[in-house]
Amino acid sequence: MPSSSPDSRSKSSSPPIFTPDRLAVTVTVILLAAAAASWLASYYLMPFMMLSDSSSSSGMMAMSGVAAIVSSSLSISTVGFFEVVWVIGMAAMMFPAMIPMVLFYDKVKTKLESNPALAKIAGTPLFLGGYLATYAILGLGVYLAVFAAINLSMRFPVLAAFSIVAPSAILIATGFYQFSSLKTRCISQCVSPLGFFATHSKKGLFGAFQMGFTHGIFCVGCCWAYMLVMLAVGAMSIPIMAALACVIALEKVIVRGSVWFSRAVAIAFIALGILVAFFPAILSSYI
Repeated sequence: MPSSSPDSRSKSSSPPIFTPDRLAVTVTVILLAAAAASWLASYYLMPFMMLSDSSSSSGMMAMSGVAAIVSSSLSISTVGFFEVVWVIGMAAMMFPAMIPMVLFYDKVKTKLESNPALAKIAGTPLFLGGYLATYAILGLGVYLAVFAAINLSMRFPVLAAFSIVAPSAILIATGFYQFSSLKTRCISQCVSPLGFFATHSKKGLFGAFQMGFTHGIFCVGCCWAYMLVMLAVGAMSIPIMAALACVIALEKVIVRGSVWFSRAVAIAFIALGILVAFFPAILSSYI
């Protein structure tokens, strides 16, 4: 009885070294392109924000970069412009880390829909829209908090003294947050697409928005301290945003919430906070 040669058996049984996955490539390219466009928009929009704020800076305290970005105004145009820049910045920083979650939605979750093609075409943008909506809410809260801080410092000048220690305190607090159980719970939902969709699955296009919003809540719970560092310490500078985006991508996609990485990041933030407390001018070299 003829038998196949060892070479033919190995060729038939061995899986291909590389199997093209058009959907994975498409999702990755689109999200990275959107992130790149957001980085470009942030680069060109940031000077306009600085310019608009500098024109009204006479009545604002120098609060480690915050007052240079958020003006003491609650006008719709000012808040709206800040929100646009903030959400674009969030897309730039967070979309690369969203690739596994969006890919799982497109490859697995959409197959359970009555119209999978529509779910991919319309559901994916709605999922991302719900995700960014949580950061838009965070941005509005940040703006109102900074507005209150600026106006309180104008009414009570003694409070301006806290601006000297604010960057150091924020960095140290961000480091300690890495040790918290809330951080651990939130990141566990961010690094496991299967676990997230198994417990938070919704059907339909509105369900896609709801899932994106829910995932955004966990993501905000995981990363809000980074965003506070970006705004209050880094003054939304592009280098600081890029550095934090790298930390977030490593944390969520590469090491997937590993304890050792969280501890290393915590120690780095605490050490940097102590360093800034003794040498505040060190920040000016990177902002």
